[in-house]
Amino acid sequence: MADSYVALEEEGDGCCVVEENENPMVLYDFRKEDEHLNLEFSQHVVGGVVEPTLDMEFISEDDARNFYNAYAKQTGFSIRVNSYYRSKKDNLIISREFCCSKEGFRRDKHSRKTDSGDDTKRRRARPITREGCKALMTVRKRENGKWYVAKLEKNHNHELVIPAMRHFLRSHKEEDDPKKSLNGTIGSMGVGLNASVNVLPEDYNSFGKLGFAAQNNVNFIRRGRLSNFGVDAQSLLAFVKVMQTSDPAFYYAIQVDDEDRLSSVFWVDTRSRIAYNCFSDVISFETTYQVNQYKMPFAPFIGVNHHRQSVLFGCALLADETESTFIWLFTTWLEAMSGRQPGLIMTDYDSAISRAVESVFPKSRHRYCKRHILSKMPKEIGHVFSSLPKTFQVEFEKCINNSETPEEFESAWQLLLDKCSLRGNEWLQSLYNDRKLWVSTYVRDTFFAGMYSIQPSKSVSSLFDGYVNAGTTLQDLAEQYERALDGRYEKEVRAEFETFYTKPVLKTPLPMEKQAAEVYTRKLFLVFQDEIYESLVLAVKSSLDDGLSKTFEVARFDEEHKVYRVGINIADQIASCSCKMFEFEGILCRHVIAVFKATNIFLLPQHYILKRWTKNAKEGAKFDALPSVEIHDNSLKGKKQYNLLYQEAIKCAEEGMASDHSFNVALNALREARIKIVSAKKNAINVQKLETASSTHYTDDKTT
Repeated sequence: MADSYVALEEEGDGCCVVEENENPMVLYDFRKEDEHLNLEFSQHVVGGVVEPTLDMEFISEDDARNFYNAYAKQTGFSIRVNSYYRSKKDNLIISREFCCSKEGFRRDKHSRKTDSGDDTKRRRARPITREGCKALMTVRKRENGKWYVAKLEKNHNHELVIPAMRHFLRSHKEEDDPKKSLNGTIGSMGVGLNASVNVLPEDYNSFGKLGFAAQNNVNFIRRGRLSNFGVDAQSLLAFVKVMQTSDPAFYYAIQVDDEDRLSSVFWVDTRSRIAYNCFSDVISFETTYQVNQYKMPFAPFIGVNHHRQSVLFGCALLADETESTFIWLFTTWLEAMSGRQPGLIMTDYDSAISRAVESVFPKSRHRYCKRHILSKMPKEIGHVFSSLPKTFQVEFEKCINNSETPEEFESAWQLLLDKCSLRGNEWLQSLYNDRKLWVSTYVRDTFFAGMYSIQPSKSVSSLFDGYVNAGTTLQDLAEQYERALDGRYEKEVRAEFETFYTKPVLKTPLPMEKQAAEVYTRKLFLVFQDEIYESLVLAVKSSLDDGLSKTFEVARFDEEHKVYRVGINIADQIASCSCKMFEFEGILCRHVIAVFKATNIFLLPQHYILKRWTKNAKEGAKFDALPSVEIHDNSLKGKKQYNLLYQEAIKCAEEGMASDHSFNVALNALREARIKIVSAKKNAINVQKLETASSTHYTDDKTT
């Protein structure tokens, strides 16, 4: 049958037209067709997927295209209409080829049009999606008007897309529905897949129906803020209770006052707890969000994932902003995270928070959030800010961002105070006293993972911006919380899709760039690629050589006055730059790259590739689960057994989502395992009863 397609050209029966059409297609619904068609297709079901076969027949060309597109979606690839033949007799289409969208290779014109010319106008080349895949299905029209599969190739030369990401494939794109929950985004474990849940059931309309009981890990304070909000508070409590029902490792805790009234509440889901184990090196804690008419602080714990995106590590509604409340919250959060302290915690510039951080996180570095400090300027120095808002802020940010040495900062700070007549301002004096905790030149030896942003509006920590504000009621908070997270998870899935299923365009022939493209996520590779590209315009000059190490002076050809110093141990391939970009961002700077090239080091040493920025950053992600059910004993052995079982269940969930077939296999295996476990548990109880009865009988006989 494959030859019949080729015969068209040989017989002079038609003319070929190449057509590249990759527009979204309407999926074919076989359930609406007649029973005969369903019966025919059912004969070709393999692993839950209807597969095309040679001679398979369709009523029309559109039916064939929609079938192949539906098959592609189930399998994990996108299709394109590649070419067709027209009859020389009546000019009607008599043959059509549908191919994998990765067929062929990109034409050179794409790379020539981009990344050239003025830096300010340079447009980054689109990722490479074509890899020369040979998979295709060709259909030909019979004399009776029906179409049949004349040529077929099922094998692909690339990885197929997992179900959670298939909606990003071009021929499967559907219109966004804001009311849809994002089924098939990041899994409940932060490393797999999970369906979203409805967290506000309508039947939770009274306190009694909640069945709410305070957990053991609570502290006491004087006021009970949440207890005053009636139904509003009940909705919030319904949210955390239902979340715990749908997510067994969902963790929440409440704080009550001395009259047992609800005061503060904290919650975190499984996905966030596992993500924290991958990205616990940097977290941000803010209380700048306020909700409802009582202006309760909404306080999220936020980190950065391997795509430089915000990731949630839990959040709380607080009764107040006192030291005791923050100590309760930090202690509770740390317990939820299995006692694992963050490497760095960024907080608002607040004395109560600072004391609580010092008390609960003694092993963590503490730095202040520059974004929060800048947001406080209108209040703290209003007279200056109102008269010269743009001028002052520009000068202020230049002072804290552009000073490359402490001496430069000291000079710029004093000039700013004199220029704006701000000497004696207590708030600014306090900031100056704490300058080593927030000013760029003092904190560049601290790893921030991109959370110390020059532009506050671009801060990766603003996860709930646009979702939570002073007008948000507690009842609305749960819905807004879900929307914010759904949006973030969808962005993470898209970033994963682009990282794993497309390839970046390389700008240089350097092995280091190719290596980085293979290990880094797309976002981080693009950051590193810019550093490689900029290293090409740097001049390197040796200034010191003591035998073991060398020092180089590095500068742009057009900025010879701006010199960076790079020290390097060539034998160990260890280098340090005065710009401290690697210490600050976790990405090697252009200056070190230039020195590496000058010293014949063409591959990135492994100690300069942080796992948290790589494609496999979440590999082996797990956490010490805190069971919501009582284990057989509270010993260390019991907890280890629980954690081991939990991790194995997670692995089954991850692997089970690879395809519909693997899902059914995993589901059946888990159900069968549960039946066996329940049976084993009953047998163990019966054996224990028999042993107890036997022991009692033996004792009675002995007594007699």
